[in-house]
Amino acid sequence: MGFSQELIERSGYDREGFAARYDRFRPRTPASLIDLLCRYGRAERFDLVVDLGCGTGLSTRAWAERAERIIGIEPNPAMLAAAAPAQGLEYREAFAHETGLEDNCADAVTCSQSLHWMEPEPTFAEAARILRPGGLFAAYDYDWPPAVDPEVDEAFEAYQRRRRAVRRARGIQRGADRWPKHEHLERMRASGRFRFFREVVLHCVEEGDASRIGGFARSLGMPVAELLDEGLERELGVDELEEVAHRVLGERTVPFVFGYRVRIGVK
Repeated sequence: MGFSQELIERSGYDREGFAARYDRFRPRTPASLIDLLCRYGRAERFDLVVDLGCGTGLSTRAWAERAERIIGIEPNPAMLAAAAPAQGLEYREAFAHETGLEDNCADAVTCSQSLHWMEPEPTFAEAARILRPGGLFAAYDYDWPPAVDPEVDEAFEAYQRRRRAVRRARGIQRGADRWPKHEHLERMRASGRFRFFREVVLHCVEEGDASRIGGFARSLGMPVAELLDEGLERELGVDELEEVAHRVLGERTVPFVFGYRVRIGVK
């Protein structure tokens, strides 16, 4: 149940050095998304936001200016070890379905790029339990690869195909294999825990260069290439993707456009 130890181990997110790379190369939660959630939560500033599956705190720290208190919930100690502090922010090692928080304490509960790792019904039940009446639940994910350049995008898609082939050959399961992201809103409705639903699509722009392409690819988990498994490194072909990125982008820094899909439920 929940974000199991088995899934943590399969993800590769507990490998040495992975969390730091994740925090460096993954996108930051955009201010426009925070603004949207505050609007649907009918508040300019929340008293308490709880971020489930917070990882290194990228999505948790995004609330620093919009909440009095923020609690990041994460069961993977390797990710928490890389989590940076912020005013009003605390991290707790716990599973999403067993936060240990009080009933009706939170104004908003979020899952950033994490709900697909969680057993849906217990997670929704816990979110509804700790949310105050009228509180907001939001699960949001970003699409990858980011939109950068036709040739770079094509090389990233080829890398993704190699990843899928490796997962099939090695029997490596993703969280999204069990609970696909495109079904999040349907599962939220079916849970009966929320009274209002909405799905919103938006985007953000961040700066990036060729090294970020390779860094982002290596931040996608699996037992991802760490040069510990030369056969896996060859099968994934991250170096092929990096070669294209460096050839096309050179030393330039360019806009990376990330699309976001936000699923909202109000208690």
